[in-house]
Amino acid sequence: MKRSTLLEKQIHSKLNEILEPLGSTRYFVEVKPRGHQFSAKIWVEANILNEIAEDPEKLTSISDTIIEVEKELKTKIFESLKPLL
Repeated sequence: MKRSTLLEKQIHSKLNEILEPLGSTRYFVEVKPRGHQFSAKIWVEANILNEIAEDPEKLTSISDTIIEVEKELKTKIFESLKPLL
């Protein structure tokens, strides 16, 4: 469970660099073990999520952030973005 918490903190801090300039003030990251890998759910405000979905570069930068955390901590993470309601 400690590793999940570490991954959550890493992903949250790195996503802050991407989401804050878009105007996002609230987003949540939840990481759970999935066998020997992890599943990350990222909830973002709906308007910010729409903006990300319309811009392939922003979507790629979020994916790249997850890949960066994977490499740093030598693990595999499956991520999904969800609207924050």
